[in-house]
Amino acid sequence: MVEHLVYIEEVTGSNPVLPTTMTDFKVAYYFNHLGLGTWLDFLTKGVSSYYFLLPFFILLIILVMIFDVKNIKWLLATILVTLVINFLITDLFLKHGFFPVRLRPYIDHPDQIISLGQTFRDSSFPSGHMTYIVSLLTLFIYLYRKFYLVALSFIIILAFSRVHNGMHYPTDVLSGAILGFGYGWLTIYLINRFLFGKIKKI
Repeated sequence: MVEHLVYIEEVTGSNPVLPTTMTDFKVAYYFNHLGLGTWLDFLTKGVSSYYFLLPFFILLIILVMIFDVKNIKWLLATILVTLVINFLITDLFLKHGFFPVRLRPYIDHPDQIISLGQTFRDSSFPSGHMTYIVSLLTLFIYLYRKFYLVALSFIIILAFSRVHNGMHYPTDVLSGAILGFGYGWLTIYLINRFLFGKIKKI
């Protein structure tokens, strides 16, 4: 118990702690234990891994370079800008700044929530995976709207994975998705307004 309290102090530092509702915990507990010890663990750990996500987006960029070279400069510019926005708002301010810290479920409830895959010790709110991935997919779907169902399906799987892996509460992933969508559209507005103008979408 004492070791756990020391661990929490290391995570939160001097920042106030963002409270978690019982409903948030119950939903997180349900999804964390749903399919635990089955093939679902392999799926959620794989989808959440940077070793999958980074090559996945590199592949998407390569496909655009091959099949839609006229829009590759726009895409690369928007990716750069949205990554900067993500870093400044999500990473620097919300997760590592002066915003209240939310303990990750597996840290706050070590006897009830089981961690899977790569573990993180920074603030659970919001989900960085969701803000980054949703913002990036927003850029791709802006160009290629006919693939929006594929993108939406991937977002849902990723959101479930972050909760199932014990890294986030449902409100973390929901907030991350909303922020990511906002980052994506803010980037699109800035790039179209000040750099490229209107582009041809497919």
